[in-house]
Amino acid sequence: MFAYPVPKNYQWYPSVWGGDKVLWVGASSYTGPVLIRGRRLDRNYFVRFGNAHNPSPELHLTVTRALSPTWQGREWPSTTRLRAPGCYGYQVDGTTFTEVIVFRAGIYAK
Repeated sequence: MFAYPVPKNYQWYPSVWGGDKVLWVGASSYTGPVLIRGRRLDRNYFVRFGNAHNPSPELHLTVTRALSPTWQGREWPSTTRLRAPGCYGYQVDGTTFTEVIVFRAGIYAK
């Protein structure tokens, strides 16, 4: 679910890009960079990233240290920005992998 149109109390107002928070999680064994891009699968809409009024078409993640001795993964808080509900896909590329993640975005009930 994402906020659209952007409510007046959101930091992105009055941007045409709605969105929501996304937490990316990765294994501590991976030490390279990650590039994430996305688009709507059935129409010509794109996914954007970040909190800017005109958000970025790519999200670049760099290695961070593991958060604690009990959790050995890595975490990257981010924001995914969209302009319409629908079926979307992320393409997540690292130096040793490529993954596609498909998701459905709906609008928050008002």
